[in-house]
Amino acid sequence: MSLDRALRIIRLEETDRVGQYENLDHPGLIEAVASCDPWENPRQAFAEAFAALDMDWAGGLPTRSHRFADGESSVDLGDGRRMTEWGITGSSWREDFAAHTVEEVLAYEPEVEIHVPDDPCAGIRSDQEFVGDATLITGIYYTTLFQHPIMTFGWELFLEAAAAEPERFQRVLESFARVSRRHMEAWARNPPALTFIHDDVAMEQGMVFHPDWYRQRLFPLYEQVLEPVFQCADTRTCFVSDGDYTPVLPDLVALGFDGFVINDNMDLGEIARQLGADHFLAGNVRTSVLTLGRPEQVVREVERCLEEAKPCAGHFIKATRDLPHNIPLENIRAYFDAVAELGRRG
Repeated sequence: MSLDRALRIIRLEETDRVGQYENLDHPGLIEAVASCDPWENPRQAFAEAFAALDMDWAGGLPTRSHRFADGESSVDLGDGRRMTEWGITGSSWREDFAAHTVEEVLAYEPEVEIHVPDDPCAGIRSDQEFVGDATLITGIYYTTLFQHPIMTFGWELFLEAAAAEPERFQRVLESFARVSRRHMEAWARNPPALTFIHDDVAMEQGMVFHPDWYRQRLFPLYEQVLEPVFQCADTRTCFVSDGDYTPVLPDLVALGFDGFVINDNMDLGEIARQLGADHFLAGNVRTSVLTLGRPEQVVREVERCLEEAKPCAGHFIKATRDLPHNIPLENIRAYFDAVAELGRRG
């Protein structure tokens, strides 16, 4: 049972093989291992794929599919968002934001505008029941704090307001933190076994702001936001961000996270030596190798990742940039085969 393996890994207990956490959305592979059409019944098809591929951890099951026509690059979702092709489910982004000037950003009231659900984990429990013991379903809390203004105002206006009026913007950030705190209070009432916390505090080349900005303005608010789940004995916590967030990794460790997703532009080997004895790690296979390499290069990439992760008491291998539709079928098959073969312990 891969659910059991995942639970043992996040508790730093011994397992028969390395764990595997993936954002899988590859039509060819899912069609090959599922008994139903993933375009017609994505929920059932993805559940069958997780089981067939022995995946230990997944975010959840999709509720939509969209087959793009030839020459079609994106579609309007009708709510200020557009969606572009990314496997079966598509990838969406927002084009209509809540503010258009710095003054509108500074006047925004997150606690008035943002709804907090009574039971944010209801969908996670539903998906977990559907997949049974095959896979751990975690969902993800996507807008922990830094991500809130990115999603609400867009990158440029967020950065402009934070730089131009730091003290006034801090009031807005504190209000976002209170929204997330209420969300985490609701989350902690009936949490999944693993609470997955997302915040894109970094970019490809490193931190967005100087690390001291996070220590002064963001991480003290993290303590307030995450206190409910950190105090909950029924859940472990894992942090994920885009980019290279190595400069603030010690700060995140000090906050109390149990695990981290280590991206392919971070030094998994060094981080495993520093943290692997008492934290679980996920990562850090290069999706570019899966997409552009040959099957034998895919196998070597798996070998590299497993070797660097050896100091980890708990490790989930993962393709950093996920498993979308444009990976050659022979390569993604080679990837799962290599994990199953090379990831065995003892």
